[in-house]
Amino acid sequence: MPGTLNTLEPGDVVDILYRLWRPGEARGDEVIERWITAHVVSCEQGTWPLARLADGQLTEIRPYMTWRTVSRARERVPAMAA
Repeated sequence: MPGTLNTLEPGDVVDILYRLWRPGEARGDEVIERWITAHVVSCEQGTWPLARLADGQLTEIRPYMTWRTVSRARERVPAMAA
């Protein structure tokens, strides 16, 4: 589900679309699209939301990036209390 940068909160899980260039022998060069899971770690006013990718790297979520919400932190909290 796409969202806006203003709706993200720490603890949210998102997928970010990355386009990777890969040289290919048979078909020439190709672009591969991959969704990479990230956990939002910081959302401070005046900055881009900061997320930790599955491989541990940090990235800013910028307006030009394609991303989708996987899980909202506030929706998971009641389930953990039950």
